[in-house]
Amino acid sequence: MATAPSSQAPLKCKSVNDGVLDHVSASSRQGRECRGVVDGNNSPQAMWVFSSDACGTYGLSQIRVTHVGRTEPVGVIVLTSEKSQLKLPSGAGMLLRVQ
Repeated sequence: MATAPSSQAPLKCKSVNDGVLDHVSASSRQGRECRGVVDGNNSPQAMWVFSSDACGTYGLSQIRVTHVGRTEPVGVIVLTSEKSQLKLPSGAGMLLRVQ
């Protein structure tokens, strides 16, 4: 079971067929603030292979998320590469949370 700060009720993960539901938590990674609960929805969510505080890119050192789509142009996610050509390797996964 995941734990929350003492001022909050404990968070519980829920086992389901082929996975786990977990509460999304806010984090600060790669120089950006990442959201946790969106619009008051603190329901457990399927996170596939991602941590409940996942944010940004992992294992893709040359790739950055430079626009997350919450501002104009809304809904557009932009990935950039420090190399001349952006290449996502086979098997790369992405977790998209929507409001």
